[in-house]
Amino acid sequence: MSDERYQPRVRNAGTKNSIQIGYDTEKLKQENRYRVKGQAFPKTINGFNWGAFLLTPVWGLFNNTPIACFCIILYLIPYLGILLGIVFSIYCGIQGNVWAWKDHFHFHETQRKWAIAGLITYIIIIAVLHIVTINMIQNFKSGY
Repeated sequence: MSDERYQPRVRNAGTKNSIQIGYDTEKLKQENRYRVKGQAFPKTINGFNWGAFLLTPVWGLFNNTPIACFCIILYLIPYLGILLGIVFSIYCGIQGNVWAWKDHFHFHETQRKWAIAGLITYIIIIAVLHIVTINMIQNFKSGY
């Protein structure tokens, strides 16, 4: 493997005849923290998870991440709950890949499906709200 992580580093220890050989252990520790049963983590593990952001409680149930369901409780707090829920959803989007990687073998395919499901859900919600708003405006103009 030509990856520089696995190539030994050669350092001069200061004397003429002593040479120390070692690996970049800090880089290996950083990258191995997401290993699950010997599988290496994908390079995109630190990316944003749109499924976890857009469908936080549902995504949390299906990805064995019950902390994501905490978002429902936040939304029940009057006035401040919406802001806290949005902030927590952003946090779930940031941490979603790390949480999801712990339990999935088909990580990329699964998270891509969640992102598409979240996008479709939000398009449907926006369309329904648009239709309801148009009906309300027409009823108001007609004197309902």
